[in-house]
Amino acid sequence: MSISRSEWSDWKLNDITRAFYVACEQRVEDAKDILASSAGLDPVSDNFYRGFIAAYAEMTEFKVDDVEED
Repeated sequence: MSISRSEWSDWKLNDITRAFYVACEQRVEDAKDILASSAGLDPVSDNFYRGFIAAYAEMTEFKVDDVEED
């Protein structure tokens, strides 16, 4: 699948896309708050939230250049 830079830009500027990214940023902040208040109490939970934050960071840093043609 191929996505043009123009299509990517249009999608990123779409109101629904922007609302989605704002919601994602809020979830990351919530996860950081949870870690800040409870880190060390449950290593499994700590790992979950660290992975959650890393996954969302990866998603928000995605660029059209990351899309490869098959």
